[in-house]
This record gives sequence, structure tokens and C-alpha cells, in this order.
Amino acid sequence: MHELLSLVIARILIISIGSAHAIAAYFYFSKERGAAAWAATWVLFSAVCAGLVGWYPWLTGSVFLVAVAWWTRWWLAIPALADRHWIPEDMRQATGEFVDERLTVCNVRNFAWQGRHEFTARWETRVYNLRALSAVDLFACTWGNPNIAHFIVSFVFEDVPPLAFSIETRRETNEKWSMLAGFMKSYELITIAADERDVIRVRTNVRHEIVKRYRLASTPQMRRNLLTYYVDELNALAARPRFYNTLFRNCTTEVIRILRAADRPIPLNWRLLISGHAPEYLYRHGLVDTHVPFRNLEATADIGAQAHDANAFTDFSDRIRRNQRFKSD
Repeated sequence: MHELLSLVIARILIISIGSAHAIAAYFYFSKERGAAAWAATWVLFSAVCAGLVGWYPWLTGSVFLVAVAWWTRWWLAIPALADRHWIPEDMRQATGEFVDERLTVCNVRNFAWQGRHEFTARWETRVYNLRALSAVDLFACTWGNPNIAHFIVSFVFEDVPPLAFSIETRRETNEKWSMLAGFMKSYELITIAADERDVIRVRTNVRHEIVKRYRLASTPQMRRNLLTYYVDELNALAARPRFYNTLFRNCTTEVIRILRAADRPIPLNWRLLISGHAPEYLYRHGLVDTHVPFRNLEATADIGAQAHDANAFTDFSDRIRRNQRFKSD
């Protein structure tokens, strides 16, 4: 009985581990024609090992473990790369430099979007006066499922248009987004520095997403720290590319890390993973402007109407803020 139980457990482990590797292989190679072949190979190999383990337990177990160890070592050694065939909007990773009270950002994206895939590409160098940094806004973008949101953090200056940051997957021309592939080193990470007429307008007016704006409760020092952290992230990604991860390294988890780095620690909570609920959680911890009840704030947070009205205007950023005023506006 003991030997039979051990054999059943061994076969379950082999099939489970092999299936996990088959899934990982399929989604890692999902942009290539070999994905199904890699997955099928793992399934077949696991099935053979599960069948033979009753006859040759030590040999079969050793072969299987060596194969798993080799694959895992190979997978862990896969490097993120900066030189790939990127889609045009992910072509350049921005960088920044502080000199006294000035911030210079290179490769600020300012595309003029005519459609989902039609645009006039513009990459610019912009200079920001840190003394004019007056506020920080958090934009929550949702589409389809309101429980899942993409966050964009935008720094508001008194003398120039805001500087927005969007942490995203850096996709190649032959890649499509997949949540499961995002676990498997399938996408590099990019932090886009952009004009709001690009990164916000494309979501409200072109992709027709629901976009809501929240004013972060901040001090001048917090704003400076937060901006410094973002610029450090830009430069770090430019120097050493990293992989996106659906759970551990994405727009939501990066925002929380940034807020913590800006001396605003908040406890972990399920709302930080079910990202559509994150604004309310930030509100509860005083990280979003709390001068009105959250239900009132939420009722006026949607900027869709203002964004469509402001579509043709150069002062897009001012117009999307006119009908929703915060204490610090």
C-alpha cells in the first residue's frame, strides 16, 4: 500500500510539474510558431516519465529532475533586451536628468493620434522647472472589466503642460497582449514619459476607455521625491531592461512601490491587486484628496466628456480638469 501511494504521488508530481512547464513554454513562445510544439513536448515527456517511474523509479526521477532543472536554469537566465523590433509607440525609452532646479526629459512621447493604429509620431525633449511643480494626478483607465485598471501618474506644473508617466508592456511588432504570457518573460517593461494629449487622449478619445482623475494628497517634498523616483526608473530601464510581470511588476504594483519610496507607506490589501478598487483604498489612507466623500469624488472623476470636448484644443490638460476641482486645484 505504501509503495502504491508513493507511486501515485510521484506520478501526480511529474504530471503537475510537466503540465506547468508545458503552459509556461506555450505562453513564453506564444509569439512564435513553436509554442505548441514546445508545450506538446513537455506533455509527452511528462507522460512517458509518469509511465516509466513505476519500473525505473530512480533513473526516471533523475532524468525528469535534470530536465526540469535545465529548463528552469535556462529560463531564469533569459535576459531582457532593449534592441528588439518594437511597435512604434514603444520605440524609445525616455531618460531624464536633474540640474539644479531643472529637469530635462528626453524622448517625451507626444504622438498625434488619428486612430488606434494611425498617428503622427513625435518624440521631444522637454525642460521642467521644479519650483513650478504644483500637484500630482492619478488617472485610472478601465475597459471592459471595471475591476482592472491601468494607472497613469501625471505631474502638474504651473508653467508648462503636465508630464505623464505610464508603466506598460514594451511590445514587439509580432506580439499581442496576454495576461498569462505576462508571467513568462514574454514582454519587456517600459516607462513612457508623455504629454497628456498623447497618453490620456488616446485612451479617452481613440480607444474609448473610461478614464478617471484623482488628485494625490501631496506635499512639495513628496512631489519632488515621487518625480525623482520616476526619473530614476526611466534611467534604470534605459541602462538595464527588465521584464514586465502580470502580478509582480506592472502599472499597479509599480505605483505602490513609488508611493512607498516617496515616504507614503500603505499596508498591502487585495484592492491593490484588483486594481479597479485601488483609488478608493488610496483615499481611505489619505493618499487621494479627501476634502469630499469618496462617493462624491467618484461621481465627478470621469473625464470622458471633458476629453472629447477638448479633443481639438492645445490646452487639453487644462480643459479635462475644469469640471472637477480638488482642494489644491
